[in-house]
Amino acid sequence: MPSYRLFGFILAICGLAQTNASHGQNVLYGNPSVSGPVVLERGIPSSTIEPAVPTGLPDEVIEQRLQALPNSAFDKRASDEIWLISSRHLCSRHASIESLDVKKRVNGSHWKTESVHSLLGPDPTGMNRPIVVFVHGNRWPLDKAIRRGLQTYDQTIFPWRDAPSLRFVIWTWPSDAIPGPIRDVKTKASKADQHAFHFARFLQSVAPPTPLSVVGYSYGGRVSLGALHLMGGGRIDGYHLSNAPPAFSGVSQRINLTLVVPAIRNNCLIGTRAQAYSQINRLFLVYNNRDRYLNLFKFTRFGGKNPALGYTGVCGLSRLPDHTYRVDQFNASRAVGTDHDFLEYISDQRIETRLRAHLLLPAD
Repeated sequence: MPSYRLFGFILAICGLAQTNASHGQNVLYGNPSVSGPVVLERGIPSSTIEPAVPTGLPDEVIEQRLQALPNSAFDKRASDEIWLISSRHLCSRHASIESLDVKKRVNGSHWKTESVHSLLGPDPTGMNRPIVVFVHGNRWPLDKAIRRGLQTYDQTIFPWRDAPSLRFVIWTWPSDAIPGPIRDVKTKASKADQHAFHFARFLQSVAPPTPLSVVGYSYGGRVSLGALHLMGGGRIDGYHLSNAPPAFSGVSQRINLTLVVPAIRNNCLIGTRAQAYSQINRLFLVYNNRDRYLNLFKFTRFGGKNPALGYTGVCGLSRLPDHTYRVDQFNASRAVGTDHDFLEYISDQRIETRLRAHLLLPAD
């Protein structure tokens, strides 16, 4: 394979590839021929967008920069909550959930530091509101992760009249760009696997009666499947959760999982992430067999020679129990074309409709 093709794939997974203008209603792109600031999202001038918040800064500095992020244009339903949970600062896969950085969105666009147990504890409304978690892809700095998370809520939940009150969580992991695209891709695959442990511990701590849904995009799908695999008793890099059930024990949390063009091998549900399926109530998989970058996934060493799950759909589908009603796959190639762009997916009405249909399905 020519080296430039592999390099092109690496740029896509890293999030560097340029994409066409989105067809969604909530995304506007400025005309570069027009003078003045370019309008990016929801009428926000590009000149007002703060740089990513680096990890390792003092808490008060991170707090100040979070307050300055341009997300005030996004609103929420009165009975919903929006949370931000970060594992970006964690270096060990063994860190406890108390080590997570947890913030709650209050007064429109401010982020208030909270304990993780304020989310995991009894719902103060007494309604046992569902928890929906969005896990972002690679090469997303903190400000982009927040904006895309808010856009996901704004596009999917906010206009959904029949949706119950819920708690929406933006889960962010260390996916900032690092020098060297090849090094970036390999490092982030390892990071995604490491931070799957933090995500698994969080999901395990959600009280069983609470309806729970996860939406993972690209490398966020790798984080999500890794977490569910660990919860089912599986191992990653030889490690497992100390309080996870034995593999194939049949213990299930029954999570509704949505994967949008996940960047992980297509046979993972019958292979390296086989225990994940035991934790899934319903799986909605959006794949795209025209994605020009995921098409090259099979040429990367960390994927073996298997194509990406987000390119072909599930390999070995017939081996998954009850797959005829538990797994729904949608080929988004006609809707999105060759792009590897998250905004293209959440802006498509067909994907939005099917996502809503799966998001809050009750466990069997």
